[in-house]
Amino acid sequence: MAKTVSLREVFPGNVLAAKVTTPTGMVLLPAGVKLTREQLEKIRKFGVHTIKVE
Repeated sequence: MAKTVSLREVFPGNVLAAKVTTPTGMVLLPAGVKLTREQLEKIRKFGVHTIKVE
C-alpha cells in the first residue's frame, strides 16, 4: 500500500508509488523508480518535501 511520507523518512531502495513533481509541476521521476541517494538529493534540491512510496 502506498503512503505519503516526508523525505526524512525515505531511504535509498524505497520505490516510488507515484511520480515526483516539483512545486511548479515539473516531473522529476516517474512512479516505479527504486530511489538512489543521488535521486533523493535531487528531489530535495527542487523543494519537494513529501513523496509517495510503496
